[in-house]
Amino acid sequence: MTTRAWFRVHSFTGVITGLLLFVICWSGTFAVIANELDWLVTQEARVEAGGQPQSWGVIVEAVGAAYPAAEINLLQSPLYAGSVARVRVDLTNQRLVWVYVDPYTGEVQGARSFFNVQRFFRSFHMSLFLPDVGLYLVSLLGVTMLVSLAAALAFYKRWWQRFFKLPRGRGRAFWSETHKLAGLWSVWFLLVIGLTGVWYLFEMARMDFGDGKVSFAGASKFAMHSISAPVSDPALPPLPLDVLVDRASELRPDLTIRHILLSDDTAVFQGQAGHFLVRDRANQLHLDRRTGALLYAQTPQDYSLYWRWSDTADPLHFGDFGGLWSKAVWFVFGLILSGLILTGTWLHAQRLAREAVERSRHRWPGTAAAVLVSLAVLAAAAASGLVEARRYGPMIDGVQRFPEIAPGVAATILGWTGVTLAIIGVWTFLLWRPEKLLRTSRMSALRNRLSGRVETSGD
Repeated sequence: MTTRAWFRVHSFTGVITGLLLFVICWSGTFAVIANELDWLVTQEARVEAGGQPQSWGVIVEAVGAAYPAAEINLLQSPLYAGSVARVRVDLTNQRLVWVYVDPYTGEVQGARSFFNVQRFFRSFHMSLFLPDVGLYLVSLLGVTMLVSLAAALAFYKRWWQRFFKLPRGRGRAFWSETHKLAGLWSVWFLLVIGLTGVWYLFEMARMDFGDGKVSFAGASKFAMHSISAPVSDPALPPLPLDVLVDRASELRPDLTIRHILLSDDTAVFQGQAGHFLVRDRANQLHLDRRTGALLYAQTPQDYSLYWRWSDTADPLHFGDFGGLWSKAVWFVFGLILSGLILTGTWLHAQRLAREAVERSRHRWPGTAAAVLVSLAVLAAAAASGLVEARRYGPMIDGVQRFPEIAPGVAATILGWTGVTLAIIGVWTFLLWRPEKLLRTSRMSALRNRLSGRVETSGD
């Protein structure tokens, strides 16, 4: 293919899929720091760091005392020294509620809906709130990202020599060079995000059309390895949680427990044990809640290559493997990636504006259809998002209500949505009426020239 052909492939993928790709990258950027945003905007999520942390048993007892009817199903360790321990519970009239507990005092600080900043961004980024089809649509955009990257490297001659070529010129020339330079420094990031996105596509296709296995181990038929159910007497009371925690620590002294999943019969401990780039679920201990007997133990060494990579893709995709520092790097490059898509669209709109004058062609074939389809998908996502949020609300008089969301959480979600809608509006205008951009640019240039003449005459 010629250089011009590769350039057209790069531009075409940006025009046809760029709007949805931007929304996905833009939401993913904030999904990286969503837990930190929740900490910032939710008063109950913050504590004064200091002192000796309380045991898991004390935390569970505090939640039970504050919410006697609560059914506890998940405990999460504090993310940072100034963070709370979170306990996910089901109440009598509302499922999936976070209870925030001070890990140093054991005091309950309050409860909020499971639908928070983190849940909004992760669900939206993962599937656009569109069940089934949304998962595939988002993952398919990873393919277009890689195609666009390959085409850009193909037409940008000797790109490996241009990492330190600073942008020059003014106007369109400056932004074109900036776009290229930012793209070069983001190649590694584009590869990570694109390849993990394509992996998610393969993973879903294998599950839906292949063996149907969704996990390496579990109690259901959808797991590669079935975990035996407890054989203890169901009439026995469950052991205190601290006893089970001590038992888990005896079996896996190397394990730093981050999650505890509780059911009527089992306690599952997950966390980190010094393995490189794996999710917490790669390390698991399943204990009988009534006797403390070991039901199943797992480390990343038990994985095949396939399942090892499956639990590595998420830390790579979201950059949470190194704590706040790695998240900061992923956030910055996520902003750069989003900016690349926007500047690429602006540069393309300027080319269209010139073509509108020179060739009487207002837009590329297929652009209008692509924009309309993208807007329709996003409208469906908005409607489905409202349905998703309502699922986490309380049931009152037989009617599912919207959850009570913390004011800071609501402001964050609405603020991000408003900015995104504004960007979408500008995007649509640029691709729909690019000739307007040319007129604006000419008027600006004319004003600058007139201003220069006035200043010159004034001297």
